Amino acid sequence: MSIQCNSIDVSDYCTQITSNPDISGIGVRLALYVQALLSMSISSFLWDNEKAFRDTCRNSYVVSGSLIIATLIAWATDQLSLFDALITSMLTTLMTTFVAVNGTYIHSLGLSINLACLIFTSFWCYWGLQVWANVSTFGLPLGAQNCTANEDTRFVVLGHSVHATNGRLRAFAMFIFALGVVSALHALWVTVSWVLRYKYDGPQESKRDAAEQLARRQRLRQERGRGSQHVVRFGGLVGLIYLIVTTEQMVAWNPDVSQALRDWSFGQTLALIMLAQQIFDCASYIEETRKVRRRQAQHDSNQSRV
Repeated sequence: MSIQCNSIDVSDYCTQITSNPDISGIGVRLALYVQALLSMSISSFLWDNEKAFRDTCRNSYVVSGSLIIATLIAWATDQLSLFDALITSMLTTLMTTFVAVNGTYIHSLGLSINLACLIFTSFWCYWGLQVWANVSTFGLPLGAQNCTANEDTRFVVLGHSVHATNGRLRAFAMFIFALGVVSALHALWVTVSWVLRYKYDGPQESKRDAAEQLARRQRLRQERGRGSQHVVRFGGLVGLIYLIVTTEQMVAWNPDVSQALRDWSFGQTLALIMLAQQIFDCASYIEETRKVRRRQAQHDSNQSRV
């Protein structure tokens, strides 16, 4: 993601709801939406293809993490509005929904992917707490008087438009991101445990043991029935759809930014290029998995005839 240096007067951040198309543009939003749905689909239908899941998960961390870093840079240079900050928090929460649904599998995939999970979760928590702790003054010029931009910014809760500075909304958001701190601490524990495994057992042996433990858990779930697993994945999908719809409602119900977000930018092009690569990779994973399952079915059929 790149940051577009728009020539916006400082006073605009005080009195107008401004937006940066490199952060909140339709290209960036579309890339995150499709990526989240691809990741959930891979974990649901190609659960036996570890490489597909690992690569998709890693790509999701990279894109979501890049968006947070781009937003932090814009914030550090005083070129970020509360609206853009809220959109970023919504888009990156898509990834946390995926992690919550597939946490057990992710934790079995080794050090690198769990380190990425730790870094992303930590950045996500830090960003969310920074935004909501200072929601009434976030992004406003220092020392400016009578600023109305943040008060005018609209957030959406269950299809209802509310002021982003609403006290109850702020308390709820702080609670959610505080829970995220617990997830970050758990990710830290998992990462440290992988470091110790690598040190004492070696990378290959550690991954083999983790894969065997995961396989045993999956067999137990299959013996007990896959109903609970389907419920969890369905809940994750509902969460993704809710976040996507809510984000688009926020864009539509903050009319000052609608026109600006129609402008195309390099950051949106880059996001879609990265998405195209992931789509091509997913197509190859589907074909690869189809061939493997066909060979396995033929092998099982031959064994049954013997």
